[in-house]
Amino acid sequence: MGAQMLQESMDWDPRYIEGELSTSMKIYILFLFVVCVVTSVRLIRVWRAARPFRLSRQAGNPAYLRLLQASGASLKQWIGFTFLTWGVVASVGLHDFCEGLLGEKRTARALILLTIQDFSTTLTMTLLVVLFSFLVRWHMISRIEHLGHIPG
Repeated sequence: MGAQMLQESMDWDPRYIEGELSTSMKIYILFLFVVCVVTSVRLIRVWRAARPFRLSRQAGNPAYLRLLQASGASLKQWIGFTFLTWGVVASVGLHDFCEGLLGEKRTARALILLTIQDFSTTLTMTLLVVLFSFLVRWHMISRIEHLGHIPG
């Protein structure tokens, strides 16, 4: 009977455990969906003005060039925003993971986990400050573009 239980325990593979997504991961996945929608809208706007493989019709059109420049600048901002957001989510997740392992109260891991946790905390703070600065810069660039489109 003991050998049978040992055999059953060896058949168990943790790679096949299905865990539930955390709330932060669900929010991040929703955010990624929003980024895909925004990107698709930008692409459709550009394609509506000049169908794929028919770009020559817009040659010399300054309005189309401005549309391309504005769309490219906006997508650059969304790309940076996505990476910064991923950094925050990953860092917070790492911190929470270490917190859970520290709850097991194994002293051999404690120093390493506390070091990783401190790293993750400082990374999160840094990314949040950079994210704030990034969003303020994005706002300023949007205002500059808007002023460029105002007649007068």
